[in-house]
Amino acid sequence: MNNNKYSCLYDIPLFYGMDNTSFKSFCHASGKIALKKGDYLFKQSDPASAIYIIKEGSLKLVRVTEGGEEIILQIVASLEVIGENALFRKEALQPASAIALEDTKICSMSRETFEKIIESNPRLACQVIENLGSRLYNLWNQMAEFNIQTTRNKLLNLFVQLAKQHGKQCSGGTLINLHLTQQELASMVGASRVMVSQVLKELIQSGSIFRNKKNYILKDRCF
Repeated sequence: MNNNKYSCLYDIPLFYGMDNTSFKSFCHASGKIALKKGDYLFKQSDPASAIYIIKEGSLKLVRVTEGGEEIILQIVASLEVIGENALFRKEALQPASAIALEDTKICSMSRETFEKIIESNPRLACQVIENLGSRLYNLWNQMAEFNIQTTRNKLLNLFVQLAKQHGKQCSGGTLINLHLTQQELASMVGASRVMVSQVLKELIQSGSIFRNKKNYILKDRCF
């Protein structure tokens, strides 16, 4: 597709196989959202009535437990889709909050508009289901692995996962192109910030990772 207005979204796996006419109709029907770092796209328990496609930037999906603990479920970045649960339940609520980690641009589309597009392209419905299934499978694997790992292994495996999803090759390894605080890392591996701080020092001393300003670089030998 030659038109740059659509090309960034056309690369998203969710839209593979969609004809140009249907795809352009989607783009024209979608809303545009611009977030600053720290802004909420939506909050936990808000009505879920739209899907969101990230064009630029990144967000963290944060869930607050009944005990008041904040858990980061996932980091999502450019060309990823969130909010698909809104397509399957008409009175669904957001299971987590989505918070911008940096300046972020997003396209949004209501359930009603998406349903009309699916009617003209049933293959898209199968791709949505496949995407949801993959996420669920990955979540189960992550939970199973975390239950038997040390904090060091949890953190190192998290860096490996983030490097695969959001990494850029650089001198000496893979730059994780996200700005994550120690508290955010602690939330993602289910450990205290103090413990994560200590483990980070150990990983840096062992040469597994190192810091580049606000980013972490993972040594290639860790993959």
